[in-house]
Amino acid sequence: MERRVDELSFEGAWAKQLKDEEKEVVPTEKKEVKVHEAPKFRGQRDTVENRTEIRMTTKQQPAPEKKQVNVVAEPSSKEGDDFDVEW
Repeated sequence: MERRVDELSFEGAWAKQLKDEEKEVVPTEKKEVKVHEAPKFRGQRDTVENRTEIRMTTKQQPAPEKKQVNVVAEPSSKEGDDFDVEW
């Protein structure tokens, strides 16, 4: 007894796929040919520096602010004074 070939079985799907692939024409791929173009600049130059020192501009630093300090003869707090310390 022969089996009926239908698309729901593995063999049927396989046979249908083979028929479809045979009908399709595979397009040929074109390869890009890269052409070397000469550079538009004159090229790298090998130069030698004959400097004895390198000069760099200095940054101007602002003058530090002077704080006024008042020196007192005796401390403002006495022994036993309560004071708050913020931690």
